[in-house]
Amino acid sequence: MSSQFQDPYSSQVKVIFKLILQVIIYGLWRERNARIFRNVSLPPPAFFKLVDRSLHDRLLSFPRDSSQAHSLLELYFWFVDPFS
Repeated sequence: MSSQFQDPYSSQVKVIFKLILQVIIYGLWRERNARIFRNVSLPPPAFFKLVDRSLHDRLLSFPRDSSQAHSLLELYFWFVDPFS
């Protein structure tokens, strides 16, 4: 999917995809531990909301590069509807 983007966005899109993967893996690991050790589980919509919020927070922590036209969070919103 990142091959669809040309030079100005390709490096930023790769960063976003890597972060998405990391946040999902971390969220699944936390969910697994909660189920095993506390006998608590989240419904799927709550899990995805948690992943989305974690990704927003992480993307906001990146300083905006003046050479880039868009921030990482703006590019993320191109992929995901922020009101879903």
